[in-house]
Amino acid sequence: MVKALFDRLLVILASLYVSRHLEHHCHGEHCHVCHHIHRCLELISVCMELVAAPFVIAIRCVFFKLVCVKIVPTGARTLVSQKVLLLN
Repeated sequence: MVKALFDRLLVILASLYVSRHLEHHCHGEHCHVCHHIHRCLELISVCMELVAAPFVIAIRCVFFKLVCVKIVPTGARTLVSQKVLLLN
């Protein structure tokens, strides 16, 4: 539970950092603010994937299971009941 709260707090702080520094005075190719913004966006996207992944997997399983399910009668079928001739 503590880890979940820490993860949420981390995402909130990363989101706040990005929103506050999105329009900053860029120093060019080696701008440290741009670097931090990219790291925060990576963190947010990874956390969102971790949150969304179980739901996506569950939805896919339910959807594909419903499509693939076939109801087969469980009646005992044997070669004798089907009158199959076995020749060696």
